[in-house]
Amino acid sequence: MKDINWFKEEIEPYLEGYEIKYKFFEKGDFGSLNQVEFNAEKLGGEIDFWSTGWLGVHLVDYIKGKELLNVFLEPHQEEEKENAFKRLQEFL
Repeated sequence: MKDINWFKEEIEPYLEGYEIKYKFFEKGDFGSLNQVEFNAEKLGGEIDFWSTGWLGVHLVDYIKGKELLNVFLEPHQEEEKENAFKRLQEFL
């Protein structure tokens, strides 16, 4: 399962020019939440890693004012999670 540590190792090194913030919320709707917020001049968004396996990925193109990704996936949707991360990496 991909988590905040995976993000730090696999995605963060490629986010040159992005401001990155890590947030933790102990009691959320789907368990505890590790959230990564990343912003640059053109693109920004967040990834929500829930302790129960839920995943949220949101990405916005600030220049075009367009939402590029907005997915909220259940714990068992592993293939969809992989696809969401692939799409995210393509945009970044």
